[in-house]
Amino acid sequence: MAVHLAFTDWSLVDSELRLELSSEPHGSHLVQDGTPVLLDDSLWPMEPWSSFLRTYGQSTSDNTLRAYGRDAHQFARYLDARGIRLQDVEHQILVDYRDHRFAQGISQRTWGRELVVIRALFNYVIQIGLRQDLPWIQVGRYSVANPRMTHQEMDVRALSKEQWEAFRRVGLGGELPDGSMDPAFRGRETGRDVTAAELALTTGMRLQEWSSLLTLELPERTDAGATVYLEATAKNQRRRAVYIPSGTMRIVDLYRATERAELIRRAQKGLVARRSELAVVESIDHGGGRLRYRVGGVVHKKVLERIPVGHRRVLVEDRDGVIEPLSLFLGRGGLPPSRRSWHAKFHSANRRLTGFREELPGMPTAVTPHDLRHTFAVVLLRSLQRRALEHESTRQKVGTGTISEHIMFNPLLTLQRLMGHASPSTTMVYLRYVDESHELIQRAFEQWDDPLLEYADYVLNDMGR
Repeated sequence: MAVHLAFTDWSLVDSELRLELSSEPHGSHLVQDGTPVLLDDSLWPMEPWSSFLRTYGQSTSDNTLRAYGRDAHQFARYLDARGIRLQDVEHQILVDYRDHRFAQGISQRTWGRELVVIRALFNYVIQIGLRQDLPWIQVGRYSVANPRMTHQEMDVRALSKEQWEAFRRVGLGGELPDGSMDPAFRGRETGRDVTAAELALTTGMRLQEWSSLLTLELPERTDAGATVYLEATAKNQRRRAVYIPSGTMRIVDLYRATERAELIRRAQKGLVARRSELAVVESIDHGGGRLRYRVGGVVHKKVLERIPVGHRRVLVEDRDGVIEPLSLFLGRGGLPPSRRSWHAKFHSANRRLTGFREELPGMPTAVTPHDLRHTFAVVLLRSLQRRALEHESTRQKVGTGTISEHIMFNPLLTLQRLMGHASPSTTMVYLRYVDESHELIQRAFEQWDDPLLEYADYVLNDMGR
């Protein structure tokens, strides 16, 4: 028997039937859009796999849920091919599966993500009474499902200021190394791409977080910085505040007033034709930060930061027949680029930089969106450490500090909060890169000037920390 993976899609259901189902007494329990379902050869949902994914998906973002669905599919296919039921899985079977996946070429990072699904799956199976205990042997804190983490599992690549400037100006911006415009450059949406990279670098947001921002989450025009709150788009939906420096906000404002406005004007015909597919806002409570909008005949009322990624992508306002997309970053059709499109943009920028190796020596082989997050973390941690040392020297002169002071001025705790890390151990990895004194790490910082080195002060002052 084969195992098939499918995802629920309510857009395929007649809108009147959707309204009827959602109005039923148990309408709130309908399977949400995008939920993975494992099917047998008869296209019948496989249990307990499908119930597990449905339950698991209620507290997981759309993109994460899709990835976890594929991970569950891989594991289900492996067990099915060997005729093994979930209640019969033993320690050695998990070890064999781990070796099988590594033989297929997956990374430690990918295996770590698959383990999240496997652990949650067996906890669910125990909860519903299908088995009595977990299938792995625990030795101390470690097991096949909780392996000892290694330093190599997180590859931190911080850019120097020179590398960042070259990537932004030459790779994304279409300039030549001497600062003049390249007449052969054929890039589109240059302002958008440069603005997005600047936002990623100066806030430390993940790709899903910054690419899913809504214009309503940012002030319309300001000479000051701005604070946005992430939840539905954040990893594991952990809510946190993110500060956007004033310099970055000015770049965002320029993009919104020029390239973005022109793109919306040109995309009107297509947006109007697709209106029935979009999430149309019915009312906005600016004071409470709430939206009421309609998707496929179903009305949703959400606080801004809790609007799911899938809805954000198609969220629009109808202003007297003019369709105004609410995503900050837009593509030529008036809707935001996909994650794949953003990675393709970075790939094109890296490929462009390879043509200027002689003029731009020392550039990394490739710059990824996550490298900008790493750069933010390393530069900010360095600044936070400097600030903590200054505070410590003052405290020693005036008296003993309180516990709250130590927490407030602890660089790792501050960075953990700003990065949205669930565990301090993840943040600790950056400490190694700051503390090491060899030439490679030295070069990563010696070119950064005061505006970014002082970014921690902007964060702490403007957020009232």
